[in-house]
Amino acid sequence: MQWISWQRPVLVFKITDLIDRILRNWCDENGHQKGSVEAKRKAKSLLQWIELGVTDEHELTDLIRDDIVITTK
Repeated sequence: MQWISWQRPVLVFKITDLIDRILRNWCDENGHQKGSVEAKRKAKSLLQWIELGVTDEHELTDLIRDDIVITTK
């Protein structure tokens, strides 16, 4: 098996602010506290999507709203 390594984006203020805004809105819509297990799962999913290059706020919002998550096997 061959491993592929790529540069992860640096989480600058703009990205962390984006994650916080999307996560806060999702928590408000779904009645979860920001520190809940489900919110942490969504935050992890957001980070994974951003690491893959998805940075559009609307697209990221749709991905976590539709519960599309990246899994590893």
